[in-house]
Amino acid sequence: MNLEGRVAIVTGGGRGIGKAICLALATHGANIVVADINLASAEETAQEIQVLGRQGLPVKVDVSDRAMVQAMVQQGVDRFGHIDILVNNAAICSLTPFEEITDQAWARTLAVNLTGPFIVSQEVVKVMKQRGWGRIISISSVAGKMGSVRSDAGYSAAKGGLIALTLCLARQYARYGITANVIAPGTVETELNRDWPEEAMRDLLLRTPLGRLGRPNEIAAAVVFLASEEASFITGEVLDVNGGFLMD
Repeated sequence: MNLEGRVAIVTGGGRGIGKAICLALATHGANIVVADINLASAEETAQEIQVLGRQGLPVKVDVSDRAMVQAMVQQGVDRFGHIDILVNNAAICSLTPFEEITDQAWARTLAVNLTGPFIVSQEVVKVMKQRGWGRIISISSVAGKMGSVRSDAGYSAAKGGLIALTLCLARQYARYGITANVIAPGTVETELNRDWPEEAMRDLLLRTPLGRLGRPNEIAAAVVFLASEEASFITGEVLDVNGGFLMD
């Protein structure tokens, strides 16, 4: 799965799953635009990419802000000449009970988790079309397929919408040589769930046939595959990486 010469944008690339994705893509030869709302985290990831012998460009961006997204894409093109791979990974998640979700919190969750991927994808496909090649990979969740009793309803709704958005991209942009796929992880060991109640974590493990949480590098490996030539005939697919938590 050689990605030599490819250029990727990874949103939320400063930590957790996003950081693992950046490092995995770089290990296989890609240069990376590390996009994150936390510039310090993006810079740290970019430095680790440099150690791997690839180039990392850290960019501060709120994916729900079109002007910031446009500036990010332009910086990537100015630095590397083109964009080949987009990984829509940036997301926020809370555990707010349904009746306590405010309008503001609902709107912010959808802005980052669904409107953000829409904006970034819309700006990036303009660049990909020029080369007749592209990979769009969006990180959804099992919550987007089955709902969730842990994360709040806004998270599940946005992740379900992200799957539908990606299917639209797959159908509309195949003729330009652009594929669009989704990875739907189960619960992964990240900072987002480090403080979850012990009872909640025990319940998740009991419901997962493989008996453990996922690891960021396992999600990253799936991204590398979908970004590669080996996946050139796969588009509109939702790839579950969840230890058997959801089998469909």
